[in-house]
Amino acid sequence: MVLVTPAPVTHRTAEENLGLGYLAAVLRRAGYSVVVLDGWLAGSPADALADQIVAADPMMIGFACYRSNMGSALTTADMVRCRLPGVPIVAGGFGPSFHAEEFLAAGFDVVVRGEGERTIIELAERYRTGTPTLSGITGISFRAGGSAGFVHNPARTAITDLDALPMPARDTLDLTMARASLVHVQSSRGCQASCTFCSIVAFERLAGRGPTWRQRSIRGFVDELEHLHSLGVRHVKVIDDSLIEPPRDAAWCAELADELRARGVSMWLRGSIRADRATPAVLTGLARAGFWSFSCGIENFAPTALRRMAKRADPEANFAALAEFRRLGLYAQAGHILFDHATTIEELEINWAAMVAHDWTVSKGIFTEMYAATGTNYTRRLDRDGLLTPSTQTPGTAGLGNHAYPITDPAVNTVYTALKHWQRSHSRLYDRTIDPLSAPKAISPVHRDIFGQLSIELRRADLDFFRAVLDLAAGGATAGEAVEFTDNRIATTAAFYHRVAARTDAAYQMAGLHYDGQDNPFLC
Repeated sequence: MVLVTPAPVTHRTAEENLGLGYLAAVLRRAGYSVVVLDGWLAGSPADALADQIVAADPMMIGFACYRSNMGSALTTADMVRCRLPGVPIVAGGFGPSFHAEEFLAAGFDVVVRGEGERTIIELAERYRTGTPTLSGITGISFRAGGSAGFVHNPARTAITDLDALPMPARDTLDLTMARASLVHVQSSRGCQASCTFCSIVAFERLAGRGPTWRQRSIRGFVDELEHLHSLGVRHVKVIDDSLIEPPRDAAWCAELADELRARGVSMWLRGSIRADRATPAVLTGLARAGFWSFSCGIENFAPTALRRMAKRADPEANFAALAEFRRLGLYAQAGHILFDHATTIEELEINWAAMVAHDWTVSKGIFTEMYAATGTNYTRRLDRDGLLTPSTQTPGTAGLGNHAYPITDPAVNTVYTALKHWQRSHSRLYDRTIDPLSAPKAISPVHRDIFGQLSIELRRADLDFFRAVLDLAAGGATAGEAVEFTDNRIATTAAFYHRVAARTDAAYQMAGLHYDGQDNPFLC
């Protein structure tokens, strides 16, 4: 059995694929021999991956896919199929789960929709023994024979007892640590929110009715951290979509910190938390447990925009969460969605003022827009209201699965056009400067502070430009005039950005890091 993930088209640097680790672990527990190949971490091109797959002589090949690595996955699979024509090739992950027919039409034999740990065992049995039949395996789609098209079996229910899963295999641990990437651990799955734009909620609902958030016990979570600590791991990214959901609370956070201290496990931890869950007691407990950084989906500071997104946090909750991050000295990557189809100038003014007040947060530039991804409530709403443009995908996402829609307010469209043009000009510098904090990387607090200061300087320059563009739009400027204004501003500020780029280069050298991300595909 070979489990493989090719490199995606992305501005991010490589991180391990924990999903492959879980699949490898359940297969090995069932007695199967498994080879794990991570083309992103290893920097392997398609032909090298194909050679490794063929050399393993597998009975089945599983690809972990997103839309962003679909092209490289297909190229690799085609090379393998020419040399191993009878071996079934399976695709799983977010991309295949939401675009099953597209992946099947492109050549994959089977698509696993949703969680794969139980499904992969049944598929392995089917290809080893001939039973069960594909039609008897829930949670998959496959190509039917002849002209019958595609078959979509009923959804598989979600795994409720995450402690029943084995610890994920760590075949790529050395590659991860060599790149100074954080080692991934998962303590829960899903999220209890219902934000309109979110694919996480849509993914959880693929399993039908049932809880959209499930957790491991503290003991199981700390067992894995302790095991990794014994292997020399000190920097961990807790990849939960939402770390704190009921019944987790401040007492749970304190218990986690106590358990880690009792076992002598000291690590730098990074997690993701909702603003309305980031209370003083919760964050104090998590900081004591070792958390130094959080991704927090602030998304917007305007109440009208938050309501359109169905965010459960209001502006006051956002401000309170940011104040607590600041009080405790925690890094906060404040996720933001500045534009959607109905954004108003008043909302942009509110956001500008709040961003200025919180310019210390980690952010990859000033321009952000809501993605209309397949399967989300937002995309369904746009489609229902006739607001999706005739093209099936946004030109700037180059096949990454996001649909296009218009900005309805002309003045907002002027600001949108200028900020996106500005972002394109500087995005590579943003990504390179922020990556050690947003990925993040296994670096010292001293090096974090250096990158943090650089990010603040870039943020303040962005906010100055944002203010200028808002004033331009208030004067009635067109989108075309805004582009001309932006080009002039890019030229007059070039020296500043060259200096920041040089300092970023020096910071990378000092920290022993290497940035190999590509240009942001969402800004093409």
